[in-house]
Amino acid sequence: MLPPPVITFARDFPPDPFAAAWYVRRKVQGAVVAGLACCCLLVFVLAGPGPKVNSDITSDTPVDAHAKGTAAADAAAAGSGTGSGSSKVQVDFYGESLCSDCRHMVRDVLAPMFSNGVAALMDLRYVAFGNVRNTSDGYAYQHGAAEGKYNRYILCAQDQHHKQDEWFPYVHCLADNMRSLDSQADRCAADRKWDAAAISSCAEGDRGKEIEKLAASATWVLHPPKNFVPWMLVNGVPIGNAYDRLERYVCAASTAKEKPEACYTLPDDVKRQG
Repeated sequence: MLPPPVITFARDFPPDPFAAAWYVRRKVQGAVVAGLACCCLLVFVLAGPGPKVNSDITSDTPVDAHAKGTAAADAAAAGSGTGSGSSKVQVDFYGESLCSDCRHMVRDVLAPMFSNGVAALMDLRYVAFGNVRNTSDGYAYQHGAAEGKYNRYILCAQDQHHKQDEWFPYVHCLADNMRSLDSQADRCAADRKWDAAAISSCAEGDRGKEIEKLAASATWVLHPPKNFVPWMLVNGVPIGNAYDRLERYVCAASTAKEKPEACYTLPDDVKRQG
């Protein structure tokens, strides 16, 4: 009987040095080509066009945006109090002249703070711009062109009368007469013994447009963006819909050794709790 056939596989033969060298060259060439392709793709991605950003309004980081917004607000509400370098609590009021909730903020929240002494603990800035859309035809104000006009009245008042104890009574008067500003705005200035023409010429002239642009920049770079007006910041931190509690926030944030008695008086609705 013949022995069974022996089945021999390729691996049982001695290796062919020429085939092995060819195989290695092909593997190396493939790796090099793949590496070059990846490098080209990476260069293309890195060199490609980035998103378009309006550098006049936004900045690269939230920190930069906040810094830019603070600087713009400082300029828009020029020098109210001692500004952001003060040890007082910094309160920034983002609002608009014909907004009913902003009127409430002025008359029912801020005015009592000026009466009871809590306002002495803060530096207040009113960045009057609000819910404005920037269109190809210019600014589109939430309550019409008159709102833009009287926003500039508020900004010009702060520009010309730096101390909050000087300009706030004027803003309060505007809020009291919100529905008749065309006939009452000059009287509000006259009641303060101000030159009414100086305010109106600022609001209608180049200076008014200049500080309005600063107010726009300060509003549009808020971080986080405002959701509504009045939008209140206490030492740079937004308090959202708790703006009716501004007095509490200022009293709590103040580092003054002595505070007005109002800081230790509970609001009526808090007294009723429990």
